[in-house]
Amino acid sequence: MVGPRPGYAALSGVRTPHLQRRNGIYHLRVRVPDDVRHCIDRAEVRRSLGTYAHKKARSLAALYAARVMEAFDMIRTETFTKGRARELVHACFHDLVSEIEAVGGYIPQTTEPELEIEEQRTLATDRIIQLRQQQLTQDFDGQVKSRADMVLVANGSSMLDLGEVARLDLLSGVARALVEQQNVFLLRLEDRLAPIRPVDPLFAKEIGQGGSNVDEAAVPPMLRSVPEPTGPRLGHAIASYLDTHRKVWRPRTHKARIWQLGYLEQFLGAERAIASITAHDIRAFRNGILALRVNHGRSPTQTFAEKQTASEKHRIAIKTATIIFEPTKAFFRWGKSVEGLIDTNPAEDIRIIADKKPKGQRTRRPFQEDELRMLFQSPLFTGCKSRHRRFVPGSSLIRDAKFWVPILGLYTGCRLGELIQLHLCDISLAGPIPFISINEDNNRGGDLKHVKSAAGVRRVPIHPDLIKLGFADYVAGYAKRRKGNRRLFDEIRYGCDGQASTEFSKFFARFMSLVDRLRSCLGSTN
Repeated sequence: MVGPRPGYAALSGVRTPHLQRRNGIYHLRVRVPDDVRHCIDRAEVRRSLGTYAHKKARSLAALYAARVMEAFDMIRTETFTKGRARELVHACFHDLVSEIEAVGGYIPQTTEPELEIEEQRTLATDRIIQLRQQQLTQDFDGQVKSRADMVLVANGSSMLDLGEVARLDLLSGVARALVEQQNVFLLRLEDRLAPIRPVDPLFAKEIGQGGSNVDEAAVPPMLRSVPEPTGPRLGHAIASYLDTHRKVWRPRTHKARIWQLGYLEQFLGAERAIASITAHDIRAFRNGILALRVNHGRSPTQTFAEKQTASEKHRIAIKTATIIFEPTKAFFRWGKSVEGLIDTNPAEDIRIIADKKPKGQRTRRPFQEDELRMLFQSPLFTGCKSRHRRFVPGSSLIRDAKFWVPILGLYTGCRLGELIQLHLCDISLAGPIPFISINEDNNRGGDLKHVKSAAGVRRVPIHPDLIKLGFADYVAGYAKRRKGNRRLFDEIRYGCDGQASTEFSKFFARFMSLVDRLRSCLGSTN
């Protein structure tokens, strides 16, 4: 009887090679050849096929057995090349995209679809930032490792078979594939039918896939034909810069620097030698920033060039452009003065000239008296339906953080973040003049506090009206329930960006929209 070719599973006959049934579920079972057994340290490769159907199991067994045989051949040659790593990462990418496409798009489950979709967009964006941080630190979480294991197991191998360099190559590639999966998810939040255009060149069939109407003169240097650069690469230098400052910056600052310098890396190219970057390149990058759309941050799947617009009225403000560009100047200062990566700073003389405003013109409009009256006569301060229906008139007056924070902002002029982060020990009621202490004293534990500047460390007197309204009673009642080193308004969580004001700002914005859509301006909110 003629059997199947060595290394291949037959699809006909009574018995399919490498197929075993255990408790009704079919498994793949392949004997490890003697010449590679010492590398794998096992006698056979086993994998559940996850099916009770014999016909489906035969097809899967044939597919996976062939992959296992390929893995044996790879082990025999003792090579796990970068090309092989790319093949596995590409396979992982296609599997991840297929998971999103199988669903077809996100379907809201609540009566507020816009808020729900916005929440999903925020979660996906945060996940992208996490994955990019892991690529910088080479410290990957469980999801990345699990996906990498799945790819290897499907090809009859495991992490134990890889060297350290090959393992990091694969994990980094899988993390990039997961970033693209989140990009596809973000795309499907807005359009269920739009074609997928990978942002990462690793997954794009050709540079510029999907096309954009960009003049040849505006094509980023990374797409031009340039001589092979030498010396430290831009991508590696940016990664080193971000890692060096991780402990110095606040989480929010570090997160912002990742995407701000990500624009620079995308424009010039990660493999560009940092010493070959000229003032002309930085000037072109600055002009690209000035051409960004107002909502450029809400399109993570688009490239830097695609986020630009020819319409001046739809471009970001000069101040916003300056905020995005300044980290580039700081990065090159670091590269020259701290690390000595470059002899001259190409960004030193490149600036964004801000428009002069008329003297006396205020950036933010203060509240008018009638607006304040309307605000503090709302159900939140006069009586609401219940704790969860704060904007509906009723008989319940709930004196919690949502009640006290706006009132404290009115009487003290403190920034929103300064009020939210107050610890119980920062409230002094015993002396002749009760006061609130704004400080960065974090030695007593609890959530970290932050003050914008040295002048921001101060004592603010508590107005007698606040005492009459019951603020002292609120503090005393809270002290009985909590320790002195806990936040006074700890029911308001810090945002995912590490800012104390983030969560309450969202609540207050919704509140203001219900109170005649007034502008959100609590004191000098930061």
